[in-house]
Amino acid sequence: MNIINITAKRMTSLFAAIMITFTLAFAFYGINLAGASSSPSNVVASLSVKSSCSITGPSNTAINFGNLNPTQAYSATNAVTFTDSGGNTPANILVAGSNMISGSNNFYVTNTLWSATNGGSTTALTLYTGLASLVDTLIQIPAPTRTNPTTTNTLYFGIDIPAGTPPGIYTQNIVYGYTCNGGSPTAIATNTVATANVQSACFISLNTGSIDFGSLNPNANVPTANQIIDTNQGGNIAANILVEGGNWISGSNNFLPSNTLWDGTSDATYTGNALSAIPTATDTHIQITAGSIASPNPTASIYFGVGVPSGQVAGSYTQNIILENLC
Repeated sequence: MNIINITAKRMTSLFAAIMITFTLAFAFYGINLAGASSSPSNVVASLSVKSSCSITGPSNTAINFGNLNPTQAYSATNAVTFTDSGGNTPANILVAGSNMISGSNNFYVTNTLWSATNGGSTTALTLYTGLASLVDTLIQIPAPTRTNPTTTNTLYFGIDIPAGTPPGIYTQNIVYGYTCNGGSPTAIATNTVATANVQSACFISLNTGSIDFGSLNPNANVPTANQIIDTNQGGNIAANILVEGGNWISGSNNFLPSNTLWDGTSDATYTGNALSAIPTATDTHIQITAGSIASPNPTASIYFGVGVPSGQVAGSYTQNIILENLC
């Protein structure tokens, strides 16, 4: 009985020893893991940032110059803005255009004007024949920066209608491009369509503002041969000459405007049509033809003579004759 008890106690001690050994081995393993270390390493990243422009525009794809007469100029106030959003290099705006066209009529592209400032000095637009024909305006869009990522600049347009341009609604295409930091030109796909409504108009311009009929006796006359040339200065439709006049006056003395005669041809005698009194203008049916761009200043003549009534008091007499053009 005693032997059996001793054996049991030894077995218990052996088991305890095994357990202790296992526990120590685990603790030793954990200490080795926590003490491991290594030196830090770097990775070098590389990137090449290109020079670039990111141009958008034009902001205004349609310009209407409005209702204009021949010879009328419209200052460069129509703004077209271009934007660089996200580029990093300055860009210059390039421009050219087509002729102004209305049906079979047209006038030159050079009558469209551009400016770097609103209403400022202008430069004539050149004819677009391809990318190489675009003109550098030297209007620069500044390079964007990280603190200012969007930059803009503006081009302004005006127009000068040539004398004698036929009436009609005229249109043209304005074409753009840009250079990036002085590099090769790049086309901008969007155009601006410019429109001008050239109205019907006639004008009056006289070759002289006076007639000297000389010295006359009462009951004498001057033949209806004193010529006044009326020019339809730059007008684009035919016009008739209208005429009227005031009394002949010398101090408190006067005689009627009807003593002045007019005619469409030069007469060797005092013959023709009596001048009507202001404010009743007479249509002479003397017509000045319509002007054209090639021949913008057509003319017509009207001739005058005068007779002095019998018994008219002596003196220096003057009369106002009014000429008008009826379109």
